[in-house]
Amino acid sequence: MKTDNRPGRHRAPGGYSPLGELKSIARESAQPAMKGAAVVAAAGGLVATLTAPASAETMSGASAAAPVAAPKVAAPKAAAAVGPDAALAPAVAAAPALSSIGYASTTTKAPTAKPIVIKDVVVEKKREEAAQKAREAAEARRAAAERASRSATRATLTSSTYSPKATVNGSSGQKSAYNWATAGQCTWGALNKWYQSEGYYPGGWTGNAMAWGYGAANAGYTVSSTPRTRSIVVMQPGVHGSSSVGHVAWVTAVNGNEITMIEMNALAGPYNYNTRTVTHVGGMQYIYAP
Repeated sequence: MKTDNRPGRHRAPGGYSPLGELKSIARESAQPAMKGAAVVAAAGGLVATLTAPASAETMSGASAAAPVAAPKVAAPKAAAAVGPDAALAPAVAAAPALSSIGYASTTTKAPTAKPIVIKDVVVEKKREEAAQKAREAAEARRAAAERASRSATRATLTSSTYSPKATVNGSSGQKSAYNWATAGQCTWGALNKWYQSEGYYPGGWTGNAMAWGYGAANAGYTVSSTPRTRSIVVMQPGVHGSSSVGHVAWVTAVNGNEITMIEMNALAGPYNYNTRTVTHVGGMQYIYAP
């Protein structure tokens, strides 16, 4: 068998079409950049085919035909980019050959970085200290207001009930460390007003309100039928509406035979105070504060 040593591309006559091969390469290329590279490579092969040397034999074995002028293909200014090279992407996108086969460049916008907030530890500490000082100052103002309110209340009580604290019978009477009466009753209210005025509770006796005059006298206190401020008035049953066990109250003012008193469990009910002015009559005694 004779070996075919003819130079050039060896294909059967009529079996090769350069334009068809270019279309096939363009369709089978997977990436736009590879399409461009394939087109450039194929264009080089087409030029080599169309510009065979003059000494090459014709496919029919006849005399050499006149040389065929090769089409002019502009050489690419830069090598075809196969990978995603950002620097070559604009050049490849601008090439007419790549545009004709559907290549389109894409521009990816870089993500915007979120701002990082850095706290100043020194400034934060100073703010916390200032807030703490403001809270302490507000608490101090509140406490001062409460003390002033208590002082004003006591001043009102003592100013309306004040008289010189002289010992009338030479004895100041017994004292108690707590309010020993039943809470909410007139007895508890009278002892509480005594404490607010004098700073201590009287003691040494017990019993219902109508027996307080006798008990206080035995405990060392002065008991009289003459009205006086800073004293506990003792009313027998039925006097000015007193119950069957009597009634007691704290005297705040005296005007002739008219007395003004603060009482609990009377007009306002248990645990509540009210103020009332009544006329001194028989059946009323007064336990003087020293």
